[in-house]
Amino acid sequence: MAAQSTGGFGLRAVAERARELASRPYENSEGEVPEFLLKLSYDQWRDIRFRKEHALWRDRGLPFEVQFFHPGMFYNRLVKINVVNAEGPSPVPYSRDFFDYGDNEFKEPFPEDLSFAGFRIHFPINRPDYKDEVAVFLGASYFRGVAKGLQYGLSARGLAIDTALPSGEEFPCFREFWLLEPASGDTSFTLYALLDSPSITGAYKFIITPGEETVMDVDARLFRRADVAKLGIAPLTSM
Repeated sequence: MAAQSTGGFGLRAVAERARELASRPYENSEGEVPEFLLKLSYDQWRDIRFRKEHALWRDRGLPFEVQFFHPGMFYNRLVKINVVNAEGPSPVPYSRDFFDYGDNEFKEPFPEDLSFAGFRIHFPINRPDYKDEVAVFLGASYFRGVAKGLQYGLSARGLAIDTALPSGEEFPCFREFWLLEPASGDTSFTLYALLDSPSITGAYKFIITPGEETVMDVDARLFRRADVAKLGIAPLTSM
């Protein structure tokens, strides 16, 4: 993979954000998604489909594309998504034009500051003329990848806190992402993520290389906000 120009942005910058966040009281981001979207059924939410023509970098013929998930149903937190290129990071603004809402009819106005619930990464692994879905980041700190000729299996999480303890489990969330704009010929995709929870914050770097085997190299920096009884690093979750 060729070295990418990021305007000086990298894991250190995200780690500084996480360190500063850990020095402040936790702010619960639940409640940012309108109630009428949270009341959607599974079928109604599934009927909201991203319009592929709006995928990141689709009009430039780059090897990777990114599509977004709409908030709603049990995806009750918004995530901020940024693109990083030679000029540095810039936010990806939400637009209703990005989505086909199917048979859903919404009488309520959408908030102007609405964002996304997550995203999926596309790259051609099964045939050269079609970009397959190869990785998904959606819900809390859940993410998963898939290799050539296979279907999704286990999901991973950025962190597990106090799993199976009487006190109850804490579910950290990725609250912001930075996606590095790929260069022509790239076979790996790099992104950064900011994790937040009542007890811990974190900065993550993912290098995702899809193919016969899809490999994710993960580098993480964690900052404690409160004591933790049980910490799970690189947990996997069966559905």
